[in-house]
Amino acid sequence: MEVKTELDCGNVVIKLYEVSFRRKCNRNITCENKQGKMIWQVEDIDLSSDTPFINISSFDQEKIIAYNWIGLEWIITLTFKQEN
Repeated sequence: MEVKTELDCGNVVIKLYEVSFRRKCNRNITCENKQGKMIWQVEDIDLSSDTPFINISSFDQEKIIAYNWIGLEWIITLTFKQEN
């Protein structure tokens, strides 16, 4: 999948991936460290339907807003364990 949007959130980068119409993927947001290692991938919010996220924006220092194509907005908290 191709990266559609990247948000620089301090120590991490949040990436929204473009999902083709032929593919079901409701987990198209990832959080990566500055070296490109994935820290987490968003959970599937609706197992019964195909509702990928289509946009993301910053909310504050610790949260983003994710939008899906059916008009829902999700606030995602950017939590992760610090690596030593």
